[in-house]
Amino acid sequence: MITFEVDDLREMTERVRGFADFLRRGGVSDEDVFASRIVSCELISNVILHGGEAALFRGEICDGGIVITVSASGFDKVDIKPSLPDVLAESGRGMYIVNCISLGNVEKICGGLKVTIKMKS
Repeated sequence: MITFEVDDLREMTERVRGFADFLRRGGVSDEDVFASRIVSCELISNVILHGGEAALFRGEICDGGIVITVSASGFDKVDIKPSLPDVLAESGRGMYIVNCISLGNVEKICGGLKVTIKMKS
């Protein structure tokens, strides 16, 4: 398991890179690492940009899946099953992408979201 707190988008990239390295050391395929990075960045970005606060991150490999948990009080209002936003919409794509990548395995937990990505290999 890997955990960290991030409150700056410039710092996010380095922290998520550390998560990707953790996954690779665990034998996760490049495709699944890529999907995990997208989900992680979308969730963390949502907290920082829309909530204006630090994101608490936890990532782990568990039962053939990658479990990503991001928490912050701003996630209480997130729609976890959004429809595809209009192409010109200024927001709303992030959770749609997360939902697609995780095949709907997104759940609200106390103060956050838990996303499970089933590994392809």
